[in-house]
Amino acid sequence: MKKRFGFKKIRYFGEYLLILLPYYLIRMMPHWIVRMLVKISAFLVWNCARPIRKIITANLQTAFPEKDVHWVMKTGKASLFNTFYNILDYIWMMGRPDRMKKCLRLPENIYNELHGCAESGVRIIFVNPHLGSWEASGIIATNLAGVKMAAIAKITRNPFLNHLLNKDNRERGGIKIIFSKGAVRETLKYLNAGISIGTLIDQNTRLRDGGVFVDMFGMKVTASRAPATLWNYCRSNGIPAKVIYGTTLRSGKTLTPKMEFLSKDYSEYPDETAIIQELTAITEKYVRSYPEQYLWLYQRFKYIPRDIAPELRSRYPFYAKEPDNKFFSRCAEVNNKWKQ
Repeated sequence: MKKRFGFKKIRYFGEYLLILLPYYLIRMMPHWIVRMLVKISAFLVWNCARPIRKIITANLQTAFPEKDVHWVMKTGKASLFNTFYNILDYIWMMGRPDRMKKCLRLPENIYNELHGCAESGVRIIFVNPHLGSWEASGIIATNLAGVKMAAIAKITRNPFLNHLLNKDNRERGGIKIIFSKGAVRETLKYLNAGISIGTLIDQNTRLRDGGVFVDMFGMKVTASRAPATLWNYCRSNGIPAKVIYGTTLRSGKTLTPKMEFLSKDYSEYPDETAIIQELTAITEKYVRSYPEQYLWLYQRFKYIPRDIAPELRSRYPFYAKEPDNKFFSRCAEVNNKWKQ
């Protein structure tokens, strides 16, 4: 076991070194070279990585069955370009106020809303989709509007990369990172301390981990109940809080946030699922308007609900599957391990 652990640690460190050089080179490059690298990377992946291209095109055909092949290919390429641009641009900007000033635009009405919440102690439960530059949304709130913010992120298996990408990169932008494993306690601690929370709305959260099935593009997809649950926690404990849906859209190298609010107070929704459904509907609205800026390489339609109509089941892409019992219950996973 010790040898195995040692080899894995060496492999992780090797991966870290491979990433480290381009990471710091990107930070030293002028922006036009970064953009050129994005174009080259997107071109190579689209033309050489067939599995990725297959997922992107399948997702677009599922969400937009009325569109022709030419539109799907054109939008897929643009989406891949935007994904690389989001990653490299974020690395290039971090810790550089001069670069942020060149790229980030904060409309006055959004500044007034965010800064007003920060000044009055209202916690913001940010809801953000994988659209435009989702990484930039957090640094706009923290660096341009003065919001103290923490964001929930997945732990990267490689501990060296985890520190580089989450602690060094994201926290350099003023965002505290809460790792998804054991996130509940940390999140509540931050809310009580007056810090706002950022969540991603369009992730495949299992039902056993707090997910729910909601409608998106006429399909059933899973999403986390976290925004509704956190809002309810604040409401039940007398903590002033507001749910704000935000997305940052790209126009060239300029990034500009958009903001929306829920239509009702918490008590007017029948349950938490209804809140998440409304937030998902807002996401769909933006994605339909800016499909080329959405993250289509993610397996968004991964889980097929049980007892779904055959005609709807046939619409799911090739990678979709009906989840097993572990998807619904931790007890099922424990029992399965005992059987093995």
